[in-house]
Amino acid sequence: MLIMQRKPTSVGEILQTEFLEPLNLKISDLATILDVHRNTASKLVNNNCRITLEMAMKLAKAFGTTPEFWLNLQNSVDLWELSQNTHFQQSLSKVKVANHRAVLP
Repeated sequence: MLIMQRKPTSVGEILQTEFLEPLNLKISDLATILDVHRNTASKLVNNNCRITLEMAMKLAKAFGTTPEFWLNLQNSVDLWELSQNTHFQQSLSKVKVANHRAVLP
């Protein structure tokens, strides 16, 4: 598995730089557009929450993208963060490769 050396661009960064700023939208505008509470929009822009399937659908409709676009951004960040997590990497190193010999006695 190939993981990037630098942290991928987050949902919030893309949302801010590629959509909100060019359209001169504020967080309160985003909340209205997405039909969510202002705190939810703020958490999204500030990367204080993970994107959900529902939010990906709303963002896709609002900005003419696809849900996959937003989910792929989130997945890239999540995979990168796991690759940097020492505890998880230790656990992962103990996972064995499955094959028929490993399953059969």
